[in-house]
Amino acid sequence: MAAWWPAAVVVLGVVAMVAQRRVSTGPVVIAVVGLVLLAGTLDWTSGDLLVPTVLAGVGIAVLLGLRRHHGTRTPIALFGGASSKERSKHLSHADVSAVFGGVTLDLREAHIDSSADVDAFALFGGVDVLVPEGWRVSVGGMPFMGGIDDKTDNEGRVLPDDAPVLTVNGTALFGTVTVANQPKP
Repeated sequence: MAAWWPAAVVVLGVVAMVAQRRVSTGPVVIAVVGLVLLAGTLDWTSGDLLVPTVLAGVGIAVLLGLRRHHGTRTPIALFGGASSKERSKHLSHADVSAVFGGVTLDLREAHIDSSADVDAFALFGGVDVLVPEGWRVSVGGMPFMGGIDDKTDNEGRVLPDDAPVLTVNGTALFGTVTVANQPKP
């Protein structure tokens, strides 16, 4: 079996972390899966690493989930779909990841004090971030063979100087990150 594709998976995860300038859930999952596949391909171990790695990953996710604030969710879709509606009264940060799937993060009922940010990661999938009208939106990031789109309706609209600002940092590797006011029809 060729060892280049597990190494490419590791590189994709690391590139996504570098692009986001922080360690977030989606890229870490991709890098760890790539390392497990690479270890199995290169016979670095005497046994199968997939099952112990999955069990350890579930354990770590549970432990990290216990430490999170109850008002903050991190929707993740692996080979499927997920949807999350955030109703936080003081939203400051959110992570959202889609790997071979799709995720919708609905922020239309959330409140931002002055500014907040969302780290969106899409690998062969799509992330939709829904924001209310009246928020200033700054969208940026790194698309590689994918796209990052701002489809909000704020063009031509005069927003007050104290309008809340949402910064969306997207990483789209063969996928899309879209910010809009309304869901796709």
